[in-house]
Amino acid sequence: MTAISTQLVTALERQGLAEFLAGFSGDSVDLGQWARQVDRLDGPLHTIAGFFLLGRPAKLARLPPAVAAAMPRLREYGVAVQQGDEAQLVDVSLFRAHGVWLFAEPPSLFQVRHYFGPDSIALARRISYRPGSRVLDLCAGPGFQGLVAAQQHARATLVELLPDVARVAVLNAALNGLAERTEVLTGDLYDPLASGRDPYDHVVANIPFLPTLTEPGTETPQQGGEDGFTVGRRVLEGLPHRLAPHGTAHLTALLFQAGQELLMAEELRAWARAHGYALIVSLTDEMAVGPQSDLVQTAVSDLLDADPEADPDALSAEVADMFARSGATRARLSYLRIDRGVSGFRMLDHATR
Repeated sequence: MTAISTQLVTALERQGLAEFLAGFSGDSVDLGQWARQVDRLDGPLHTIAGFFLLGRPAKLARLPPAVAAAMPRLREYGVAVQQGDEAQLVDVSLFRAHGVWLFAEPPSLFQVRHYFGPDSIALARRISYRPGSRVLDLCAGPGFQGLVAAQQHARATLVELLPDVARVAVLNAALNGLAERTEVLTGDLYDPLASGRDPYDHVVANIPFLPTLTEPGTETPQQGGEDGFTVGRRVLEGLPHRLAPHGTAHLTALLFQAGQELLMAEELRAWARAHGYALIVSLTDEMAVGPQSDLVQTAVSDLLDADPEADPDALSAEVADMFARSGATRARLSYLRIDRGVSGFRMLDHATR
């Protein structure tokens, strides 16, 4: 598979797809922005960009031979389908960020399985890896964090709960020629790791943080509970057993504020103090929590997947009321940096700069 994947990437780069993507600022994951520019292209690059970026069907005869030759592998790993002489990607697009090619899904109001978004890129920007360091990427999804680490000559273990998504991470590792520096495990957070493994120099987790209407203690492994941080707490709980002395951990989180007060500040401060860790919380994008906000509507779409007969308006009111009961007036996309071997607690509010 590695040879076919390498040939595929070479063909895409020779046709100009990497150059095309490099023209968008900030490693764009905006499909609408892509579409406007793709339609200005012509020739093979127009076909390739439409197929890989926008999910448009393409005749195999119109694709470069190396791309057409890779189609059986793309079908095998569940990212493409073929009917007759026409093929099309399924659910995913092909991204390129930090020099990593990645089959993944962009953010959506609807639930996605192979998630990749601006927070994925922002998390990767916050971490530096030394060659040979050991990295654990939890909630790995299509593998972006672990692959960025492996690209910097670290050795990365990627853990993903969903088997079909883990297979896409394997494909992405091969696509970037990083299979020898990565391993992909399927399971729930730390569960697939053998008890005798050496600790990791870095633990990274772009956790699923969508708040859910569930009774405490009844969440599935992917659900975040009412405050969206159930998975994050489980990651923190396991860190003392998996993080090396002087190691670092990096998490995404959705944290709620009541006015200017961070509702979880004391809980995070107490956790850091109890373990003797230093914890920096960086607060970034603000999100509304009203009934028609994107955050509430995303939670509602998830609930409707489980119960299509439910009333969307009633669910919107219920989710918004859940936030109101907690005192939340807004949500903040946040990044947590944890350092072992030093202590302290600090918050950085980027919105106030």
